[in-house]
Amino acid sequence: MAELSLRTIICGTPAGTLWQDAQGLVHFKYDEGYHGAPLSLALPICNRTYHQQALLPFLFGLLPDSEHQRKAIARDFGIIPNNPVTMLDCIGLDCQGGVQFCREERVDDVLARTGEYRPLTDHEIALRLKAIRSDDEATWVGEEENWSLGGNQGKFALGLRDGAWCSCIGSAPTTHIFKIGVVGFKLQALNEFVCMKTAERAGVPTAHVDYRLFEDEPALIVERYDRTIGEDGTILRAHQEDLCQALGVMPFQKYTADGGPAARDVLTLLGTTPAARLNMLLFTLMLFFNYLIGGTDAHAKNYSLLLGTEHNVALARMYDVASGFAYDRLRRHGRLAMAIGGENRFGRVGSGALERYAQSGPFEQFGLGVASCRALMMDLAQEIPISLAEIFDEYAAIPGMGELRERLEPPIIENCERTLELL
Repeated sequence: MAELSLRTIICGTPAGTLWQDAQGLVHFKYDEGYHGAPLSLALPICNRTYHQQALLPFLFGLLPDSEHQRKAIARDFGIIPNNPVTMLDCIGLDCQGGVQFCREERVDDVLARTGEYRPLTDHEIALRLKAIRSDDEATWVGEEENWSLGGNQGKFALGLRDGAWCSCIGSAPTTHIFKIGVVGFKLQALNEFVCMKTAERAGVPTAHVDYRLFEDEPALIVERYDRTIGEDGTILRAHQEDLCQALGVMPFQKYTADGGPAARDVLTLLGTTPAARLNMLLFTLMLFFNYLIGGTDAHAKNYSLLLGTEHNVALARMYDVASGFAYDRLRRHGRLAMAIGGENRFGRVGSGALERYAQSGPFEQFGLGVASCRALMMDLAQEIPISLAEIFDEYAAIPGMGELRERLEPPIIENCERTLELL
């Protein structure tokens, strides 16, 4: 196998080198004197060389979850789809977070250029949406317990500059993600819009979203939380990683049921961060929200951390949130991806589960406990039905909203009421 070496840039600063040797094995080493954000919490800054087993969870976490999407990218570039180094050689200039990969000879160009934003018409965006949409057989039944198992979420990223949607050329950072929804689940993108707007209304830190039509093609538009705007208007990358990457777990193990992270693993990790108390409270708030709205897909890859210098770590805004209650199979058989105190069935989390949950992490060390968890759950269970109704009323004119409301609102209200009874 051909050797390949890529320089690794984090938030605009060269940080180290990623390389593949002649045997196809992957390695990474930080530059001597680098003091920025770490590539991952699982890969702390040090003088050692990291090898394949430690690196693959982070690298595969940068690639599309869908094997179909990875194969499509590989076909475009004439490369092997499951080789993360060769894939990052082709698509590594706009990864999640602040990390970029390029060959040594391109480093100066990548650092020097600002990139180009090329405006797109609504028609051009509509064509891109149509090209990845194939939901002719969308149904309220649903075929899988967890809808991301097949990685069927079609998406692409654009930049918003001076009020215009733009294709990002070269190293220009994207600012928004356009999503069509999960294939096979009717109005899933609209479902996600409603749930994320409800979360925001209920006080849960959530990525900003919009839902609009480009000609006759609907799109869920998600503002990237890993981008900031400089004083001069320049778009800057902020480094981030999901919880599978932070815990060194491969993406295919993102569900607890598949051997992936459980809530206790997340709480233990967050307990080691400088802002441990706040991070644990925010994670608990997000986990409880997903439980109350029937979020069957709230696995470890759907929670992320923002990484800064000097060990600063903050739980990122919530994203990829949608309710399984709209779909017959998920309403009957769906489960929460991360159990709360060992309970992953909707409508079954009561005082006992919250007590076990509070004991599963270092809550007491930071002056928290079961009373705090109970108060958070009760507040959300009372607030969600109100916020949900307001969102449905506010956006009632969107096509499909009335149909979605009939299917989604009653079971969410029922789950919230049942939870209050159990507490």
